[in-house]
Amino acid sequence: MAGRILVFSVLSLFLVGSPLFHLARAESISIGSISEKPNKEIKKFLPLAGYLEKQLQPDGVEHVKVVVVKDIYMMAAKIKEGKVDLYIDSPFPVTVVSRISGSKFLLRRWKKGIDEYHSVVFVRKDSGIDCIEKLKGKIIAFEEPFSSSGYFLPKMFMEREGLELVSRRNTLSPVNSNKVGYVFCGEGNTAPWVFKEKVIAGAIDNYTFLKYAEASSENFKVIFKTADVPRHIVSYRGDMDKKIVDRLREILVNMDKSNDGMEVLKEFEKTTKFDEIPHESKILLSKSQQFIDNEFELQ
Repeated sequence: MAGRILVFSVLSLFLVGSPLFHLARAESISIGSISEKPNKEIKKFLPLAGYLEKQLQPDGVEHVKVVVVKDIYMMAAKIKEGKVDLYIDSPFPVTVVSRISGSKFLLRRWKKGIDEYHSVVFVRKDSGIDCIEKLKGKIIAFEEPFSSSGYFLPKMFMEREGLELVSRRNTLSPVNSNKVGYVFCGEGNTAPWVFKEKVIAGAIDNYTFLKYAEASSENFKVIFKTADVPRHIVSYRGDMDKKIVDRLREILVNMDKSNDGMEVLKEFEKTTKFDEIPHESKILLSKSQQFIDNEFELQ
């Protein structure tokens, strides 16, 4: 199966102009993803690409490619250019790309068995902090600039509570007494930074927090949590052929109902299934568009 798949990474320029590259002249579909490590990312998506290719061949689709780019702006550009048809990611990057490119939501992905998650803001139990209002004049650690659970979600909900969050260069930067400063600590560093008191608070997803809490329940406490959002969202190019979109929906939602599909889902980062995006999640993500427009100055 994999031998028939044309895998194309926009970061692997040696493919451009090669004989392999020019094989992609028949009808094809491209699955997009964002990563600084294209080869590793391609391997993740190969099982899904191969499965879709096999299922779509009766519909005239001969190749399913994987396109890996390094940031959301490049992804949005590829979608607008018609070089990416499907984009799968956590909800906020998908929403940002949708706002820029006009892509649309298709389905929810249960990544690693998780359908939805939320963010929590936590502190040390001995911090004296019991609500987010008391974070004013202090600094919170977010994970990464494009993390749904480690930045977008907690920041958006904290601002909805009336807090003004301001970026700071480092943990020692001063913060106005009526604002909350934030810095990025990188994935996996949030709890250690809070524990070592480099920052007063941190924000991560609830599943990651449970792992830390189970290991050292005496150290941390949650002072705020957000609403749930889908773990991952499948989106599609806005002007994609409706018949192909409907066919893709049918294939994806039925993958968990066959042995072959289940095997591919397992290979694809232990995905449980694809299903419809809950109505409540659609409303929340729709309401987040103003926040995203302000965050990225898209207006």
